[in-house]
Amino acid sequence: MTLVRFVREYFGLKHLLFFGLFLLTGCEPPIQSTLKVGTNLWPGYEPLYLAQNLGLLENKAIKLVELPSATEVSRAFRNKALDVAALTLDESLVLLQYVPDLRIILVMDISKGADVLLAKPSIQSLAELKGKRVGVENTAVGAILLDGALQKAKLTISDIEFRSITADNHESAYNEGQIDAVVTFEPHKIRLMSQGAIKLFDSSQIPGRIVDVLVTRQSVIDTHKKILKIIVAAHFQALEYIKSSPDDAALRIAPRLGVKNNEVMKQFEGIILPGLPENQRYLSINTHALSKSIEELTALMSKKQLFFKTINTSQLIDGGFLPGEY
Repeated sequence: MTLVRFVREYFGLKHLLFFGLFLLTGCEPPIQSTLKVGTNLWPGYEPLYLAQNLGLLENKAIKLVELPSATEVSRAFRNKALDVAALTLDESLVLLQYVPDLRIILVMDISKGADVLLAKPSIQSLAELKGKRVGVENTAVGAILLDGALQKAKLTISDIEFRSITADNHESAYNEGQIDAVVTFEPHKIRLMSQGAIKLFDSSQIPGRIVDVLVTRQSVIDTHKKILKIIVAAHFQALEYIKSSPDDAALRIAPRLGVKNNEVMKQFEGIILPGLPENQRYLSINTHALSKSIEELTALMSKKQLFFKTINTSQLIDGGFLPGEY
């Protein structure tokens, strides 16, 4: 939720010879050896990039790919340009309509204030959004946060001027006066607030609705189970590194988020980063605590007509990639 195209060049002699052999024999090409993991820029996804920076993913046939927005991550995954994707739970439910064998293998973070509705300083209350231009990325998570804010203000979507703007353009749209308010998140949040933007609403007021997960397909699981376990394990190792060595972790993370070293940990203040015990509770076959959130979110999204077809979530969770499982 494309501007970025994933192009692989196969014009070398070796590949041409192989392709000719493939046509003659009718054999299927070998299984792709490198898994492409896609994210947009968001603090909750940084443990994966920190793991890469720490060398935990070296020589592991794993490639991290950052795209400008969640919209593009979702589109790239749907088009099979990505094998694994970091998305919000609601974005995953939307994707399930297109990818019926979608599986959630990790809960990466839970937003508790990091997703926000910011407005120009002249707008001091949610009620004052009536008739104003509000920028929102055209994804389910944007719709859910905006819906919560409008409900609190006793407004409807028809009371505002909705502007569809991808996350990578939130700051420019705000600074250039194209919008009066914006639904956004870190690191855009801290930069816009430093310029005077006022926070009118945040995800702490709709607890449990904005959850980030790592997803893949069952077809990828069938062929790359070991690599997927490495990715999940590296995520938890990076989380431990953030706890044990926060200063060095901040030094490594800061350049990617585009903030100063001493501002890195502030990016995580509105985010819960579930460790292994929490993930076991969310995803294990015995508890499947995430199922409740999935059920409630599916009902809400159905009510808001965010689906074009009925989805089956019965096999969506796969906790078998957590360390100690299987």
